[in-house]
Amino acid sequence: MCSSPVCLRTEERTGDEMYKSVKKTKLLTAVIVAVIVIFLVILVGFPLAWMALSSFKPGVELFTIPPKIMPENWTLEWYIQAFRNENVIHYFLNSLYIATVVMVIDMIVGTLTAYSLTRFKFAGRKIILVSVLAAYCVPPIMLMLPMYRIMNTLGFSGSHLGVIIGHLTVTLPFSVWLMVSFFKKLPHEIDEAALMDGANEWQVFARIDFPLCVSGVLSTGIMAFIMSWNEFLLSSVLTNKESMKTLTVGLANYISSTHIDWGIIMALGTITTIPVVILFALVQKYFVEGMTAGAVKG
Repeated sequence: MCSSPVCLRTEERTGDEMYKSVKKTKLLTAVIVAVIVIFLVILVGFPLAWMALSSFKPGVELFTIPPKIMPENWTLEWYIQAFRNENVIHYFLNSLYIATVVMVIDMIVGTLTAYSLTRFKFAGRKIILVSVLAAYCVPPIMLMLPMYRIMNTLGFSGSHLGVIIGHLTVTLPFSVWLMVSFFKKLPHEIDEAALMDGANEWQVFARIDFPLCVSGVLSTGIMAFIMSWNEFLLSSVLTNKESMKTLTVGLANYISSTHIDWGIIMALGTITTIPVVILFALVQKYFVEGMTAGAVKG
């Protein structure tokens, strides 16, 4: 090994060059990632911003050429016209009620189902897992006619219960499959140690496994809420009264073959987006933690 001053200076230069090279690579990677993130934010956020700003434009400015992003004369006329129809309040409350119930049921049933599928060994467990995935892969449009006939036979057609059951057929398989990934990452050694200390199966779930996956449960609930809140196909089939319609179905009332009320649609579209944005803002930390944790199996 060379110990002369010349060799030492050469090694120092080599080390400095490697450090600078690694630093440049990290900086370049960070810049590329930042550009991609900014592009995606603009791609997703610009239509939402355009919708929100358009809801404050008077009718003349909605169709100006070239179009302008910011309204010149701010107005609330579209919101006033929308809420003059008392059914709009019903639309909003119906969507909020149905989406909340679906979210709670998905969180409870999805968590318990996923826990049993990952923690207990019983006959048909793999078949159930495959069936859950297959049910999630079925397009909702394929369920419209069968779901309508089943709900009509049971007398649930045109009721909140029928819509909730319809939404659960779409969201529950997704919730179970998502929760399975969270429970799979938990090491079985934790459960075995608790059982050896005298805990029963319920105590292991309630005091150990569930607290470790609470971020995953919350993120699953958020996704279920959004899926139910934005669902249109099954809601349009299972509601036959104006006062029972959800927001997404009520929006269709302002679109006809001869006329489209763009101002009211923009206003109601903005109102439809607000609860989702608020929900994300309140539980953003848990959502990011849950989705990141479920992406890697420990």
